Amino acid sequence: MADLLDIAPSTAVEAVSLGKHHIEVQGLHGNAIASITARFPGLVVLLAGGDNVVPRLIGQFGAALGPIIAAGCGHLGDERYEQRADALSVEDQIKLVTAIYRLTFPNGLAALIEAMTNLMSGAASEEPKTTRIKVRLKQSPSASPLSSDAASLPTMQ
Repeated sequence: MADLLDIAPSTAVEAVSLGKHHIEVQGLHGNAIASITARFPGLVVLLAGGDNVVPRLIGQFGAALGPIIAAGCGHLGDERYEQRADALSVEDQIKLVTAIYRLTFPNGLAALIEAMTNLMSGAASEEPKTTRIKVRLKQSPSASPLSSDAASLPTMQ
C-alpha cells in the first residue's frame, strides 16, 4: 500500500499555442480553486451549472479569466501575470482557459459535482478499501489430554 508521500502530485500539463509562442498550463488544485472562488463567488454558481462552462465563463465572469489563467500558468495571485492574462485577446484567453479547465477537471465537471454532492450528503460513491481480518474466538483443543481423562496415565511419585 502506498503512503501519501509516495504519491506524486499531478503533473499533467498542456502546451497551448498562441501564435508563435507556446504557453504551458496546468490544472488547478484545491487551494487555487478555493482562492479564485473566494475572489469571485459567482463562479461557484456558474460551475455548478453543468457543461459548456468556458463560453459562459467568458460571457459572465471576464474579470476572473486573468486570475484563472495566471493560476493555470503557475502564478496564483500574482497581479502582474493576472494583468497580462487580462490583456490577451479573447481567442487566446479561450484557448488557455479551455486547456486549464480540461486539466483541472479531467473527468468532467459533472463527476466532480457528483463526488462533492455525495461527500456533502454523507454517501460515498466508493466504499473505502479496507482489509478485513477474521478472528476465531473458539479455543483450540489442547494438545495434551486432560488430567481427568480416563486415558491419562497416573503420575508416579
